[in-house]
Amino acid sequence: MAKFSQITPKFNLIFFSLSLFISSVFVSWVILAQVNFGYSVLYPTMNIDQHITKYGPQNRYRRGFELTDKAEHKRLFATIVDEIHNDGANLAKIVYRLPNSEPVRTLLRKPEVVHLQDVAHLINQFYVVAIIAIVITLIYVGYFNFRKIPLPSIKQQAIGIISFCGVCTLLILLIGPVKVFYALHEWIFPDNHQWFFYYQESLMTILMKAPDLFGAITAFIAILAIAIYLGANRLLHLIEYKKSKK
Repeated sequence: MAKFSQITPKFNLIFFSLSLFISSVFVSWVILAQVNFGYSVLYPTMNIDQHITKYGPQNRYRRGFELTDKAEHKRLFATIVDEIHNDGANLAKIVYRLPNSEPVRTLLRKPEVVHLQDVAHLINQFYVVAIIAIVITLIYVGYFNFRKIPLPSIKQQAIGIISFCGVCTLLILLIGPVKVFYALHEWIFPDNHQWFFYYQESLMTILMKAPDLFGAITAFIAILAIAIYLGANRLLHLIEYKKSKK
């Protein structure tokens, strides 16, 4: 059996790496939220206007959405982003405007409002976890500094994170990706709350070209988070190096 002194450094390495990475994801999320997660960039790239033109007329509950323009689509998405970061209190009041002076119409049906409120609550929980991760990261930095322990290198941290992700991936493959996907949604979202919507029943999914848009946004968050993670590491090692020279 390995001695505690042998286990602790490995535990510290993995825990520090994960805490710093979660903190980086949080910062990445906050930054991208300010630009609506790049919706303006993804809109033409993913042909969202064509997607709305195709599926808007097929919606069973809302009419005329295909007549709305690009500016209106961006405004609606930005409004949803603002709402899910503010507990979703006014989601039911979001309306879309038609260019032919017809009365404004509500964008979201009740199941969509409930789902987005669930998302808002999930984001609040993520923020709590992220703040805890930031505090843990700072505690580790202070601990390493106090005990004169060198900060883990990027290579060491990469091995730790890759090992953790590898174990998670293996478990997902053993259980089954589809089963894990549905199980996570059922676990995360309350019972009897709809979380899957067809284009024919939801303007929200049409506007977001779900799930394609989510994949692109996830990639944006991950790329920026990795850049922040590497930058934070670089800064911490630079500070450590300067202190060692004094």
